[in-house]
Amino acid sequence: MNRDSLRLGKLEEKALKLLIQHGDSGLLQSELWRMLGVTSRDGSRVAIKLEKKGLVKRVREFANDRWTMRLVSLVKPLGLSVIKDAPCPACPYSDFCGPGGNYSPTECVLIESWLHSASQARAISQTQTHAANTA
Repeated sequence: MNRDSLRLGKLEEKALKLLIQHGDSGLLQSELWRMLGVTSRDGSRVAIKLEKKGLVKRVREFANDRWTMRLVSLVKPLGLSVIKDAPCPACPYSDFCGPGGNYSPTECVLIESWLHSASQARAISQTQTHAANTA
């Protein structure tokens, strides 16, 4: 999926932010429409667009004596721990990195090394957790 296909309109962005705030419980579509101040027709269009972009899931649910859809964000908020130990803040090339610069995060050896180390640490942690749970 390319960047343009993930571009959100203002209403889609507002809807996604509300769904992220409500976590794994999500919102009934009627609750979301009410919070957005839109008609069910416009709200349904927003939900379908977000679902097609892989940003939300729609789950059929019986609520208030009828079948409806619960919308749950597949986008989860991230804390700063995700970028802990990232090389970028202390990088001597940061002033020259990015669009129009001589360096690019997509081709950075420092980022690649950091991601590889983080991936190995996560794999070790998961292996230890699995071993502890099966012991």
